[in-house]
Amino acid sequence: MDRLSMERAMLKNMINKTGKPIEEWIKIVKEKDFLKHGKIVRFLKEQYSVTHGYANLIAWKSK
Repeated sequence: MDRLSMERAMLKNMINKTGKPIEEWIKIVKEKDFLKHGKIVRFLKEQYSVTHGYANLIAWKSK
């Protein structure tokens, strides 16, 4: 599966896997005003128990 197909599949499954749609995750991240991608990933994993793959996608989409 190529990167774009993987992203589409993850976005389609976002609510089932994380409990929230991507738009809600982006809002949460933007409220924190993070500057670095890694900080966003760490925050999502530690505070919301989001898997690394989904945390990475959310961080990437929130920029």
